[in-house]
Amino acid sequence: MLSVMKRTLAALGTLAVLASAATTIATADTPTPTIYRAQLNAVCRSYTPRFKKYEAQIAAAQKAGNNHALGYVLGELLATALLQDSQLERAPVPPALESRLTPIIARLRQADLHIRLFLGASGRADAQTMGAEWTKLGKIGAPLNRMFDAAGLRDCGSNQP
Repeated sequence: MLSVMKRTLAALGTLAVLASAATTIATADTPTPTIYRAQLNAVCRSYTPRFKKYEAQIAAAQKAGNNHALGYVLGELLATALLQDSQLERAPVPPALESRLTPIIARLRQADLHIRLFLGASGRADAQTMGAEWTKLGKIGAPLNRMFDAAGLRDCGSNQP
């Protein structure tokens, strides 16, 4: 009887250690909120110079009335936005920030869909679809700066053009 109890206690101890290790492994991949914010802000900061460059090129193309250059730069800007979004979407969200970040990530994924549809329409020279997708992108993206700022991600929000 004593040997059965020892084995049972040993098994329970092993299970406790394994459960503890599993929890540690699960949380090891998810950074703290402070680290998460620092990492995502750094990602967005790294893209900001490109977005500023595109913004200047778009203004120059509009001023010159060069629709070809405007379309090209818009395509570059949207492709770059897809790259940034994919990095933001892949980052594991700390549980403490899930309620704030889930709606942001959902909006980014919606935007990604419409960016792809816009780019596809661009390749087909389908101006009507491009216009419709651009309008949808504007509606999806309108609250994002405020949402990013509220989540402590200003470099992804109001600090980015």
